[in-house]
Amino acid sequence: MSGDGYRVLGGPGPTVADLEELAYTCRLLEGAAARLDTASWTLMRAAQACDPLSPAGIEARRALTAVCDGSSSPWRAADHLRELAAALRRTIELYTEAESFANRALRGGIVAVASELGERPLVGVAVGAVGAGSAAHGAAWVVAGSAAHSWLTRRPGPVLPHVLRGFSRSGETLVGRLAADGRGELATLAFGSFVRSLAPGRQMPSTRPVPEAAGLLARLLPPVGPTALLVRTNPPQLPVPRNVAQVLDNVASGYDRTPAPHTLAMPEGAISVQELTHPDGTRAWVIEIPGTETWEFNAHNPMDGTTNLRLIGGVPDDMTDMVLEAMRLSRIGPDEPVMLAGHSQGGMAAMSVAAAVGGLYSVRAVVTAGTPDIPRGAPSGVQVRHYEHTGELVPQLDGIARQTSEQVTVVQRDLSVTGRPDARSIDDAHAMRRYVETAVQAEDELAGSPGMRAFDAAARDVLGPEGTTAVTRQFQVTRDPAVVAAQPPRLWPSS
Repeated sequence: MSGDGYRVLGGPGPTVADLEELAYTCRLLEGAAARLDTASWTLMRAAQACDPLSPAGIEARRALTAVCDGSSSPWRAADHLRELAAALRRTIELYTEAESFANRALRGGIVAVASELGERPLVGVAVGAVGAGSAAHGAAWVVAGSAAHSWLTRRPGPVLPHVLRGFSRSGETLVGRLAADGRGELATLAFGSFVRSLAPGRQMPSTRPVPEAAGLLARLLPPVGPTALLVRTNPPQLPVPRNVAQVLDNVASGYDRTPAPHTLAMPEGAISVQELTHPDGTRAWVIEIPGTETWEFNAHNPMDGTTNLRLIGGVPDDMTDMVLEAMRLSRIGPDEPVMLAGHSQGGMAAMSVAAAVGGLYSVRAVVTAGTPDIPRGAPSGVQVRHYEHTGELVPQLDGIARQTSEQVTVVQRDLSVTGRPDARSIDDAHAMRRYVETAVQAEDELAGSPGMRAFDAAARDVLGPEGTTAVTRQFQVTRDPAVVAAQPPRLWPSS
């Protein structure tokens, strides 16, 4: 991680993250050694080319030979650099093996215990009750002692105010601390293992239990009603995005409910499809999807808790269907480049669409903000960039470490370093305004970083050069029975 609080994980080539930075240093050292070998060979050839009969040639050959064979000769320096690179690689291997073993052991232990408690739910309830009872017992003694002191001395107790202030401060920062050190991810892993093991029959432990648990819970919900996709007439025109930060800013506009001088009035359940026309007449498209808008299940607005469970669980969902239908109605050409962008649930829907389009559309890039991984990854050739905050719990709700590759890059921002005041709640760390701010600052802080280049190139293919224009289409998805009855639904709920 750089000192400015930003970090890039994944992507092609070296990054500035953890042990990958040492691996990059090894490659630099080996490259320098190869260049020194070339220099040594060049000096030797130059010495051989000197005139052996003239005084000047003899002196030049003597000087070049001394450089080639001296204690600071290029080939000796090259050998030293190769030895240093080999030592660094051995260090990397040792750390990688140790971290991998420790991480696997910890996660395996959590999965085993939580799965066993799920197989014996009464035992799990008893363990939870004992823990909660012990905590309540200790808190009761503190409160009772402070109250007795106040009654006997007629003065406020010295302990209870400090305890209450401590609980208040802890509550404000608890989620951020759990997310920052990875405990939130492990807690989700344990919960997923427990829920998965509640299914009938003996369930063998899994290292990725959260999708199965989410799918199980999604199937327990009553079927949702039919879903209608409405085309908005005369929608507000969003600004032409010139970079990824501006794309995310357009995603943020999907949350605006009240018109104001600098905001747009958007209905719930709205997504935007921007048709970009490049100066040469070619077209490209940006699909912008907001995140969860209600935590109810089977709500009228499909951007709800049901869709969250279905996306994390890999179960077919109507948000993915909705976006695909909106793309069809927009008449996107099969060869026209497309970028999908979303926040939170919207990012999961964007990834799901990228996995589902097959050869129908040319999806070049997917950008998400504050989004967990889903079981269905983007296909080969699609560049993916995830923005996430180190104090953010939502991206950890899949229960696994973020998966990166040459085509998947993660841009992390430590809000405790770059944000003032520090993000103190899950809402602040997850807020879309924070992610737009992160993308804006990352454009400057990480410009030219190897992990950023491939996605930036794909984004440029979509966003086009200066002079590109945009037309915004908007669609609203709803399960409202009155609306569905008035307009036959184009989409039916997936099951």
